[in-house]
Amino acid sequence: MFQSGPLQTVYTQYINVGQVGMRASMVTWVTDNRLCDDPTGVGIGFGLAVSQGTTHGDKSAVIGQVSGGEFVGITCSDPTLANLADVAGMFTDKYSDSENMAVASMGDIWVAPVGIVAAGNPVYYNSVTGQLGPSSISNAVILTNARWMTSLPNSQPSYINFNGLAVVRLGASAQ
Repeated sequence: MFQSGPLQTVYTQYINVGQVGMRASMVTWVTDNRLCDDPTGVGIGFGLAVSQGTTHGDKSAVIGQVSGGEFVGITCSDPTLANLADVAGMFTDKYSDSENMAVASMGDIWVAPVGIVAAGNPVYYNSVTGQLGPSSISNAVILTNARWMTSLPNSQPSYINFNGLAVVRLGASAQ
């Protein structure tokens, strides 16, 4: 009788805590579908702040606040994107212009903050790059009704490593 070999022979010792743009908890979660409005042609990454865009109509969302529109959410990761470069040279972890893009407007989401953040503090984003961080971030715009749920560097026991990521809670009361 033929017996096949194992499907997987190498295992990581620990599972990743989270990835940029992933849901971080099971609290109430609201995600909207938006059309990527990318005037620069470099794509919009996961875990970045986006605001109301104009290029693709009412469902358009653009990085940061370059359109002058209101904040609409943080881009979510999409594990269905192919891990290949397309004709524009785009790779995974980015949405290309006019693609459907998942945008979280409520809930806990993993992001890669710029700078040191502390749990319970307000969240700011760079109006040009969409990166999140503390009030000292350049081109800072405060996210009302949002707060950091974890600190970076993290204050957890040394055996827990957030790999440079922190959790942002978006929501009506941010509690």
